[in-house]
Amino acid sequence: MSTESKISPAFEQFLADTNEDDKRDAIVVYQAPPIEGLPLRGRLRELKRRLDEVKEQVQLQKAVEQKVIANYQEASRDLGYTKQPLKTSSIGTGTLPVATVEVTRKTLKTLAAQPGVVAVLPNQKIHLIRPQKVEYSALIEQEKQDNLTWGLKQLEIPQLWQKTKGQDINVAVLDTGVYAAHSALSDRVKDFIVIDPLGRRIKSEPAFDCGQHGTHVCGTIAGGQTAEGISIGVAPQANLFVAGVLIGDASLRTLMEGIAWAIEKGADIINMSLGLNYYEPLFAEVLEILLNQYGILPVVAIGNENHGNSSSPGNAYNAFSVGAVEKSENNFEVSFFSSGASLVFPGQPNHLVTKPDIVAPGSQIYSCIPPTKGPDGTYEYNFMDGTSMATPHVAGVAALLMAANPTAPPTDIIRVLKETAYHPNGSALRPCNRWGNGLIQPVEALKALTSI
Repeated sequence: MSTESKISPAFEQFLADTNEDDKRDAIVVYQAPPIEGLPLRGRLRELKRRLDEVKEQVQLQKAVEQKVIANYQEASRDLGYTKQPLKTSSIGTGTLPVATVEVTRKTLKTLAAQPGVVAVLPNQKIHLIRPQKVEYSALIEQEKQDNLTWGLKQLEIPQLWQKTKGQDINVAVLDTGVYAAHSALSDRVKDFIVIDPLGRRIKSEPAFDCGQHGTHVCGTIAGGQTAEGISIGVAPQANLFVAGVLIGDASLRTLMEGIAWAIEKGADIINMSLGLNYYEPLFAEVLEILLNQYGILPVVAIGNENHGNSSSPGNAYNAFSVGAVEKSENNFEVSFFSSGASLVFPGQPNHLVTKPDIVAPGSQIYSCIPPTKGPDGTYEYNFMDGTSMATPHVAGVAALLMAANPTAPPTDIIRVLKETAYHPNGSALRPCNRWGNGLIQPVEALKALTSI
C-alpha cells in the first residue's frame, strides 16, 4: 500500500487555507495484531468473556500505537519540530487502533509512511443527517387501528416477534443523546455518555437529548408502545447504549471516541445517522475493524441530499448504508430526499461503489421524542422523515436476526438482508443507486439466516 493511498483525499480541502507549518488534528489508523477467538455476539452470559478479550486486544494495540507515535515524533523532530513537538493523544482506552495526532503539510506524508500506519484522516466536522418534522393525521388513525407503525407493518415485524424481540442484543446509538425517561423507552437505555468536542467522556444523569433526533431513533430501534397501544420499536427487548456525539462542535474524533465506547460496552450493532463534511473513503478502515476484528455490525444512513449524492461514512465501499422508502397510495417508493450514487475509482480494488445497500421505511415514521410544548399541549411523539429514520429500522431488524442466530457473524446478517431484499425492477438491476438491493424483507432474511 503506497504512502499516498493512506492519506485521505479530504486533506486537500482540510489543509487548503493553511501554511506549511500550521498544525491541524488528524486521526491515524494503525495496524494491530489480531486476537484469536474473540467470541461472536451472543447472550449476556458471553458478554464478560467478550469484554475480557477486548481488554487483551487493547494491550496489543497500545504497544503498536506507542511505537507509531514515537517514530512519528522522531521524524517530526528531523523536520524541525523540536521546540514545540507535535501533539498526540489516544482515543478512549485503546479499543480502536486509532489515535489523534497533529499534522502539518510537511509532516503528513511522513506520518503516513510510518510502519504500521494504515490510514490518516483529517479530524473534520461531523453533522447530523437532519430529518424533517411532518404531520400525518390520517396515518396516525390507521396506525392506531393496526396497533403498530406502518414501517413495522410493512416489514412484517410481528412475525419475527413470534421467535424473538431482540433480547440481550446490545445496540449502540451514536446521535444527539436520548430522553431515557420516556415511557416508551422504559428500562431500555442501559448506559449513556456525552462525548464533548474535545473527545472527553462525560457521565450525565439523567440521560438527555440535545434535540429530538436521538430519542426518535432509539424509539424506532427498541421502543415499546404508546398510550394508544401503537408499537413503535422493531426490537423492543434490545438493550440501548447511547452516546451523545452530536452535541456541540462535533468532529471525527468525537465519533471515534463514541465508537470506542460502544466497543467497550459490548455493542453488537452501532447505529449512525450522521455524516462528514468531506468524502472520506478511508473510513472503510474503521468499518473493517468493527466488522472483522470485533464482530460489530455498523448501520449507517446514506443521507438526505437527494439522488446523485451520498454522505460519508455511508458511501464507504464496505458500509452497510440505508436509504428511505415512503408509503404511496397502494404501494411504496423511494423517498425523493433519499440519497444514492455510483462512485467510480479507476485503478482501485473497489473501483465501483453503488450506494445505498438497501432501503427501509424512512418517511412518515412515528416515534418518541422528549416532551415538547406546542400550541395545543405537550407532545411526546412525532412523525419524522429521513434516512435517519430508515437506519434504525435496519438496526432493529439486525438485532432480531442476531437474537435468533447468536453465532452468525455480521457479514452473514448483511448478506441475507441484501440477498432477500425486494427490488421492484427485479434482481437483475441489483444493486442500483436508488433502491440499492431493494427493500429489506426481514421474514425472508430470517429464513435464510437460520438455514445457513
